[in-house]
Amino acid sequence: MTTPATAFATFNVLSYRWTPNEVLDGFDRLCADGVSACLTELKRRRRSHGSAAIDLVETIPLHRYEAVLDRLGAEARSRLGAVGASLAAGDLPRPEQCRLVTEEAWRLSRLLGPAIVTGFGSIPYLPTTLSEQPAAARLRAIVSDITAGASARYGSAIGCADYFAGISDMSFFGEAAESGLDVVARNTPMWREGIRWRKSGGLANIRTINIGPWGRDYHTPLERLHIGHAFDVLLQVVRDVCAALLTKPE
Repeated sequence: MTTPATAFATFNVLSYRWTPNEVLDGFDRLCADGVSACLTELKRRRRSHGSAAIDLVETIPLHRYEAVLDRLGAEARSRLGAVGASLAAGDLPRPEQCRLVTEEAWRLSRLLGPAIVTGFGSIPYLPTTLSEQPAAARLRAIVSDITAGASARYGSAIGCADYFAGISDMSFFGEAAESGLDVVARNTPMWREGIRWRKSGGLANIRTINIGPWGRDYHTPLERLHIGHAFDVLLQVVRDVCAALLTKPE
């Protein structure tokens, strides 16, 4: 039985109110706690089986991707960029591209393992919310008024949620903290070669809401849609929100 030289795992994180740096900080802590517990257990097993002669490392360092990248000189960075450009021209999923670039960056850094490298593996979807700005407050008031009278108006109750627990274009159009992208850019291996994002002004920061259909298990093989709501009630709601925004004064 052999042990692989590397292992790679990716996770989807519902960030809610967390900034990207808070997400990565939390993940770093989980990794550090996990590897510490693993070493403690290995040492316990070594003692219980009388294998004290087997050397074990005392700690396993954790590096963010940016720390590995900082060790590279100009030539190594150029070689790493060529790897990223080649991967960007292919059709591998973004997390797989990031895995390969991370492995190459580690090799070029000449760092020794065992170690953990953390970072981001794909395009970020930043959490958005309606701000307290007058235009956003006006949109919120219009939607609240329409949903409050939805049962009488459409024959169907409609509710409002402060957060959409899924991937949405609101992350690029809505009001979000663009400052959080700095840590994402530094720790996403395919950021420059494979993810096209402006250094500033990459988010529209437009007051945005999601008026969606009624269904279950979206983005899964069991996804289903309530046809009556989607092709009748939903259209009326969108119409009434737009009409209110266009006719009511700022």
